[in-house]
Amino acid sequence: MTKSNISRASRSKVGGKSVLEPCTCCGFAPDPRGRPFSVTFEQPDVIDEIHPELLDTWGGDPFLAVKTIGFFIRVILPVKLTNGFAVDFGTWLEVYNEDFRRAWQTWNFPEYKDCEIEGYIGNLIPPFDKFPHALVKATVRDPEQVPYLTSSENEVVTRLLTDTWPHAKVLAPYAELLKSELPTES
Repeated sequence: MTKSNISRASRSKVGGKSVLEPCTCCGFAPDPRGRPFSVTFEQPDVIDEIHPELLDTWGGDPFLAVKTIGFFIRVILPVKLTNGFAVDFGTWLEVYNEDFRRAWQTWNFPEYKDCEIEGYIGNLIPPFDKFPHALVKATVRDPEQVPYLTSSENEVVTRLLTDTWPHAKVLAPYAELLKSELPTES
């Protein structure tokens, strides 16, 4: 699994304690403002399969081209979880060169708000099984953010985008990183 980072925007506190009590099964408290956890994968998984001496890339986050492999754009995979939790996975979408070029050309311009991209999810995201090789559509929700994965004709991916998942199971693979992000009480 590619390295990932975990974060959540600043935590709201009242009297030095979280506004919402931690869950009894996992120890995490949902954000009082409803903000999701953020799990960000640093690079597409395919990069781990290429010997470093053979790796030839252009760009970085949010645009990455890997010579002889393909083009990747950073996207957000929003996942609804039980008990008031949510997680946004910052993953990569392998896209066609035309979509890569269009997103690149409109990125800092008003046209970006209408950008739609299709591609294939570029990271394995535990605890979910390997995703089917199915097209997923990403659209811009906010011109100040990377696109969000919004739909797919594939039933498995559609369920991932629309169903509510058990928070303890989905957050379990990231427990150690999440615990390092929890505020400490003095």
